[in-house]
Amino acid sequence: MTALAGKVAVVTGGATGIGAGIVARLADDGAEVVLGAIDAAEARRAATGLAADGRTIHPAGADLATAEGCRALIDAALRYRGRIDILVNNAGITGAAASARFEDYGDDRLDAVIDVNLKAPFRCARDAVPHMPPGSVIVNITSVAAYAAQTDASAYVAAKAGLAGLTRALGFELAARGIRAVHVAPGDIVVRPGGPAPGDGPFDRRTPLGRRGDPADIAAAVAWLCTPEASYVTGTGLVVDGGWTAY
Repeated sequence: MTALAGKVAVVTGGATGIGAGIVARLADDGAEVVLGAIDAAEARRAATGLAADGRTIHPAGADLATAEGCRALIDAALRYRGRIDILVNNAGITGAAASARFEDYGDDRLDAVIDVNLKAPFRCARDAVPHMPPGSVIVNITSVAAYAAQTDASAYVAAKAGLAGLTRALGFELAARGIRAVHVAPGDIVVRPGGPAPGDGPFDRRTPLGRRGDPADIAAAVAWLCTPEASYVTGTGLVVDGGWTAY
């Protein structure tokens, strides 16, 4: 029997990169996975692309920049089995879309980064928790930015640090219900083909292991945190960065 057999998982931002890696790994480990993406067409394309023998993946489109979108995603997930055992808050605005000098950070960009990277995980957890039985887990995907500042990323750094803080608060508050909350902080991960070669990325030169990470590295950490083997882990995070934060 696979480690997550019979579990129902929701993964936000599951269409590409780290999210797609998490969807595939949880499904391979036996979970029935609801793949969330910004719209229904993207969710369907991603679910079809990730389909494989033994994987059960359901697409669900919702724009998590709004409270209504977060609620719609959770409602869509509940229509499949009526409960949620695993919630992975992975969706986020990153890269160039989140990058600007502090003094040039306009309100529209600030609101977008905070809405998707911090408020959406809060809202999705708030809407999911009433439907999560004891033994469930919330996994927030943060970043090494939660621990170390980055150039031209003030709002992103603030949002990811806030998400780590939210994880601590949820781990404390939800423990009495038997629900755990943890976070995984990725380092420099190759999220699409054609990215910088090893040694050329802005993070790679500071990574002691000497390579960029793969979405599978993050997915493996998430999968373990969702198993009974991690049942005594809550309110804290696992940094998966090749030693980047140790530099």
